[in-house]
Amino acid sequence: MNLPPFKLERYFAKYEFNTEFLLCSSDCEAMSVADLLAFEEGAAEKLQNVWLGYTESQGSPALRREICNLYTSMRPEDILVHTGAGEAIYLFMYAAFQAGDHVIVHSPGYQSLAEVARAVGCDVSPWLAREENGWALDMDELRRLVQTNTKGIVINTPHNPTGYLMSHADFEELNKFAQENNLILFSDEVYRESEYDPSMRLPAACDMGEHAVSLGVTSKTYGLAGLRIGWIATKNKKIYQNMASLKDYTTICNSAPSEFLAEVAMRHREKLAERNLEIIKYNLAVIDELFTHHASLFTWVRPKAGSMGFPRLLKGDVEEFCDDLVRKAGVLLLPGSSYDDSNNHFRLGLGRKNLPQAVGRLEDFLSK
Repeated sequence: MNLPPFKLERYFAKYEFNTEFLLCSSDCEAMSVADLLAFEEGAAEKLQNVWLGYTESQGSPALRREICNLYTSMRPEDILVHTGAGEAIYLFMYAAFQAGDHVIVHSPGYQSLAEVARAVGCDVSPWLAREENGWALDMDELRRLVQTNTKGIVINTPHNPTGYLMSHADFEELNKFAQENNLILFSDEVYRESEYDPSMRLPAACDMGEHAVSLGVTSKTYGLAGLRIGWIATKNKKIYQNMASLKDYTTICNSAPSEFLAEVAMRHREKLAERNLEIIKYNLAVIDELFTHHASLFTWVRPKAGSMGFPRLLKGDVEEFCDDLVRKAGVLLLPGSSYDDSNNHFRLGLGRKNLPQAVGRLEDFLSK
């Protein structure tokens, strides 16, 4: 196994905990344990009685039952809980693929969605989302990318970092294509339920058939990154069993308090999502005004879901711009090079309450 440095995480390691304003966060506004427990009468007392022994490796039955409510056809035995989405991605790649396989991966995207497949020994082809097409994926291009040894397709919708949301028609066509060609579809859905227009919400891929594996997490839409709880949902028993076996070599099981808190959160996920969508929509209006005032400096395809966008800097070098901004103004943006993007894009986070203050600091920086 040979994994290169995770560019995004190494960049954050330099700045995340010593910079005043994180204007590029991918997650939504977090809350305290007390605030979460306040959603449910008796939850605080129940937390005090959580047993601090080993938990079930698949995840607690109660938590898996709550997660099933995200889907239409999943049962608790179709859910495998992990320590965050990162572990789930890692184990899926080793469970589903082997050296010599070919995998098609939505790009630009979260680095591990492609890099772990490469570490397995797979040949990875990027399925490029292009700004001039509104970050949409081209189904004809997908067909051209398929090879005789293609085993899987990896997508992320709603998308990190662009906020792109695939259309219902394209999503159905993609699932049909995967089924007809006997391909595994890994669908990163960690921003699902954060669509600005709920009518645009896609079905979960796992509900479309045994060909698909859906990825979820408490971190993004629900703003509970500190719980470190993620999961996969699938009716593909071979992949499920392979991942469950591999988990014996990683975390074995999850944190008991985190699983209990995640169970409470999933019972009240609609309230959590609504709270964070209010923050995002307010912040979008602030960003719209910023980009209107500085139309000669920034452009973007406005996101349709999730807590981030991927604007482009029209003048200068984005690496230098981000470096100057964080050093001189204490505002962190993430250059697109973390996504292997060379077109002067940067990631902009929309899910934090202090975005208006961060934008004010950015405006001061621009004026100087």
